[in-house]
Amino acid sequence: MPIHAETMDTQTQLERCGYAVHRGLLTPSEIQTLREGFDALAQQARGLSETAELDGARFVVQQDPFRLHRVVWCGAAQPEIAALGSDPRFLAQATQALGSDALVQIIQQAHFKFPGDGVDFRWHQDASNRRYGSELWTDVNGRGSFLQMVVAVDPMTAENGPIRVLPGTHKLGFVADPKTGALPEGLVDESQAVDLLLEPGDAAFFGPFLIHGSAPNRGTQPRRLFLQGYTLAGANRRVYPGCGTGVRRRA
Repeated sequence: MPIHAETMDTQTQLERCGYAVHRGLLTPSEIQTLREGFDALAQQARGLSETAELDGARFVVQQDPFRLHRVVWCGAAQPEIAALGSDPRFLAQATQALGSDALVQIIQQAHFKFPGDGVDFRWHQDASNRRYGSELWTDVNGRGSFLQMVVAVDPMTAENGPIRVLPGTHKLGFVADPKTGALPEGLVDESQAVDLLLEPGDAAFFGPFLIHGSAPNRGTQPRRLFLQGYTLAGANRRVYPGCGTGVRRRA
């Protein structure tokens, strides 16, 4: 049977299951501000013919049909979103998980899944996106040195392509191909997957080794997520759109 994390405190969830769920991290008024920002980002994206950078944010977009995969460093285009990068609630969670209050933010993204757009994410480890196993990344604390935070802007339901996690797979360490990000054949057992069903304002946290993915949105409502990611000083040397090698934060 799948492991369910929510009966444990946040740190125990992360250690045992590889992910944690925090209900109501952001307030309804803050979610409304995020929704307005996401609407503005989508409107900007519809004016682009292809992936492009605007005001320091990178819009990963396709047209005909329209697909907005994500906006990288989205706060650069929406100041109200940018302010959440230094929000004490996010920094407190990152400090607890990473064991240091000296943090570096490298991720602030808006993810979009509109009904029928076909956007999905294969099973993967975020360590691949961080370039773990290359000269661009050093595991400073020996536990991956990265925490991803995901906040639901809309209800994340079983129908609209929720994040699916494989509890306990963080204990495997980095098992993906360093060059392609592909996981070993036969490793993924979907019968053990847990759907993260979140209400607006709910958050999920996980480290770089947890195997996760998501299917396309087959529902009738958008599934939008706000992502922030923090690491430890000295870990990252990859240059990201909008933030370079990262923005220093202190809890």
